[in-house]
Amino acid sequence: MKRINAFLRLSLLLIIFILNSSCSRNQRNLESNVSAEFLDMTGVNESVPPPPPPGTFNPKQNSYNPKLVKKGELTISSNSIEATKTLLYGFVKSCNGNINSENLVKSEFTTFYEIGLDVQASDFDVFLKMVDSSGMNIVSRSFSVEDITMQYMDDSTRLQNKKKLEKKYLDLLLKAVDMKSTLEIESKIEEIRTDIEIKESQLKLLDKKVAYSDFNVRIEMDAVNLTFDARNKFTYRIGQGIVNGWHGMKEFLIFLVTIWPFYLIVIFVIYMIRFFVKRMKRNKK
Repeated sequence: MKRINAFLRLSLLLIIFILNSSCSRNQRNLESNVSAEFLDMTGVNESVPPPPPPGTFNPKQNSYNPKLVKKGELTISSNSIEATKTLLYGFVKSCNGNINSENLVKSEFTTFYEIGLDVQASDFDVFLKMVDSSGMNIVSRSFSVEDITMQYMDDSTRLQNKKKLEKKYLDLLLKAVDMKSTLEIESKIEEIRTDIEIKESQLKLLDKKVAYSDFNVRIEMDAVNLTFDARNKFTYRIGQGIVNGWHGMKEFLIFLVTIWPFYLIVIFVIYMIRFFVKRMKRNKK
């Protein structure tokens, strides 16, 4: 009896194992068939991710090309601003740069140059090293870097889409059968071409900003030609406060003298008011 029960248990386990293997095989076949059908319908294999769109960062390819805009500001103190300006212009020329603007301001209290220039972005650090090693008295210096990569990519993508749209409309123009359709398509093409020209101009401007770094330079006339640390000493700042206060008082006195016509107008208005008040009092009597 025990042998019969053992035989029945063994037979039952064998049947369960066979059924389980069959179900697993059928499930795998079903998944394989679904994947094949999906591939036939879409042409995309789920197991292989699609490549990233052009212009995006791919760490494996290391093809990311950032668009950086560099800007700088310099304030230079000198007892000979003409000589300092000449030396600075030599540095700009060495860095394949340009002088965009130059303003000379002279007053009773100060004389300084305001200069706008640009140098090739690749020579940005070289230009700063030239200025540092020249012995110029740099009062202040600052620079910034702006990443415009996303803006550039966005404008480039929009430009490409506009060009594709233009091509589609050109194809439609060849198929136009009446004058009305032809005129409507030509009007749309003209509008798209205007947008294309605007985007191209914007991209050229961005390319220039990336290729050349802007600098705003101020060269101040200072007979003493103090360093930055000396300018920030308490005694020097007190002295400058007294001098600036005296200059401000003189400017205020000059302002009061300048508006002398206003005093005449005020006196005339007061005289007329008093005249009419006295006249009204006489009429009441």
